[in-house]
Amino acid sequence: MMKVIVALDDSPHSRDVISAVTRRAWPEFTQFRILTVVEPIQNFDDLDVTGSDFKTQREKAADKFCGSIREQLEASVPGAIVHYEVKHGTPAGEIINAAVEWPAELIILGAHGQRGCPTNLMGSVSRAVAHHAPCSVEIVRSKTSAKSKSKEKAGASVDC
Repeated sequence: MMKVIVALDDSPHSRDVISAVTRRAWPEFTQFRILTVVEPIQNFDDLDVTGSDFKTQREKAADKFCGSIREQLEASVPGAIVHYEVKHGTPAGEIINAAVEWPAELIILGAHGQRGCPTNLMGSVSRAVAHHAPCSVEIVRSKTSAKSKSKEKAGASVDC
């Protein structure tokens, strides 16, 4: 039985990750763990809610998001066993810890590539997971990001 962590966030890049997972043929009884990490917010000064209210709202949104992805995977991957988990902390650390604790055979996640240099193909989370995970890691590159990075690279000279 294969164990796969699918690490997602609420960005548009996660749609590409889910699409990649649902298009693939998986062995029967593959276990998926949908994982979302709620990062701590350092400064609530600019928000109109108290810290605990905002934390509760974020937790509920993450839970709802994971539940909908779970339903989508169960409908798309016959025989799959799908769990989900919302963790709190730094995304790379929590993804790696989850892979150790479960233990996963594969981690699938997206790459935002939001660092300033267009030659970077991965963001800091995907890079850290790829370097430190105890199992194989698949990074799904967003088609939209790849196109915009190509345009940036073609149109501007950036010193990195």
